[in-house]
Amino acid sequence: MTRTISALLGVLLAVPATLVADPAVAAASTPPPLRTTSEGFRFVADDGRWVGDGRRRTYRVEVEPAADVSLRWVTRRAEHVLGHRLAWTRAGDWSLRRVRRRPDIRIVIATPRTVDRLCALAGLRTVGRLSCWNGRFAAVNVNRWKRGSKGFVGPLHVYRRYVLNHEVGHALGYAHRACPRRGARAPVMQQQTFATRPCRANGWPMRDS
Repeated sequence: MTRTISALLGVLLAVPATLVADPAVAAASTPPPLRTTSEGFRFVADDGRWVGDGRRRTYRVEVEPAADVSLRWVTRRAEHVLGHRLAWTRAGDWSLRRVRRRPDIRIVIATPRTVDRLCALAGLRTVGRLSCWNGRFAAVNVNRWKRGSKGFVGPLHVYRRYVLNHEVGHALGYAHRACPRRGARAPVMQQQTFATRPCRANGWPMRDS
């Protein structure tokens, strides 16, 4: 028995130093903290990287707690969409970065009542159903985020891609566009929440017809 215990101790003591927990590695793998804005919206308190080579704009992804969506998942999804090779940075006009402090664009997924209130600040009527850019917030109606819209003929993940690029497009100065011709891909600045047809659903700026 004594020999067995001694052998086990020898094995344990021989464990390479690289397998011992490194505090620096543990800290790096810890998810960034969540913070709350003065309006009560939650956001992930870390910074992303710059994507693109054009004029620089920063953004932050926020969620109203009552919207009941995963903040970390929404943040990852928005960063993926806005940093995609087919998003606004592709043409070289824009460079975007997610930040924790002083963003140029605040993307918030919120309840219909909150979206209506934010949009009314810019004189916009979203009637509990729509999203908007009010000059500060890209306010996304959580019901549209969760279910899309009747007029949007396409899958939900494409609608989410569309609504992010559409409202951020307004923040970058782009106006609404019309469907150019039957069967074409809809411009991302077309109001596809109302109707994609006679165009086809599209969520990418760089796939505009």
